[in-house]
Amino acid sequence: MRPNPAPNTVNNTLMGAHCTSATKLEGFDKPYRAPYILRCYHTRTGVAVQVLWRVGQKLTVMKFVRPERIILGTGRVVANIAQPPAGCCRTSMEIELDGVPDSGHTKGFHQLFIYGDLERPSKAYCKLAGIQVEHI
Repeated sequence: MRPNPAPNTVNNTLMGAHCTSATKLEGFDKPYRAPYILRCYHTRTGVAVQVLWRVGQKLTVMKFVRPERIILGTGRVVANIAQPPAGCCRTSMEIELDGVPDSGHTKGFHQLFIYGDLERPSKAYCKLAGIQVEHI
C-alpha cells in the first residue's frame, strides 16, 4: 500500500491511510486474505474497502527517492484506525517504526508499506545495484 503518511508525535508512531488496499497482503500466492469492511467513500459518492491490517505484523516501509537512492525502515502495526469515527481514507493504520526516535522526523512521503521484514534482503540488493540506502 502507498499511504498518505502522518506522524503521530504524541505516540511516536506513523499513521498511514489510503482509500484502498490489497487484501492479499502476504502475496498473491499465499492463502491469507486480510479481513475487510465495506465503507462509504469519504466523499459519500461510492464504496471503499477498509482493509484491517494484522496488529503486531512486522512490515517494511520503503520509499524510492530516485534510481540511486532509497529510504528504508521496518516497524510493526500497532492499530487499525476506526473509520468512522475518525475521518480520512478508509484503510488507516498506525505503525511503530524501528530505530526512529522521533516520528516527526520520518523521511519520505507516500512510502510503501509492505508486509514482512524485508530490510536485510533489500539492503543486500541495493548494495549489489549501487543504490544508497537511507534509514527512514
